[in-house]
Amino acid sequence: MRGEQRTGRGERCSARTTDDLGNPKAGVFAVSVLPQFVTSKGPVFLSTVALGALWALVSASWYALLTWAVDRGRDLVSRPTVLRGLNVTTGVVLLGLGAAVAAGV
Repeated sequence: MRGEQRTGRGERCSARTTDDLGNPKAGVFAVSVLPQFVTSKGPVFLSTVALGALWALVSASWYALLTWAVDRGRDLVSRPTVLRGLNVTTGVVLLGLGAAVAAGV
């Protein structure tokens, strides 16, 4: 990633939010799945809002965990020894696949 400038967390968050809001699949999923969990014996609107808030909280938690894991993974893979090991492993796997294809397996 030489020559690329890293963006701040605020920019990444706003880009992700814009991407989520522009994705119609999330809205279609919410409209088709959430109503089956709303009880008819209580306030329907409040139940729907609570389920939506819970869904948003779970999604935000998942994305935060995923972002943290990717950041840690990037730091790990950026180490020269790990990168060299990945290159050697990839080369061995590709040689093995090439040999298998050549042998007709």
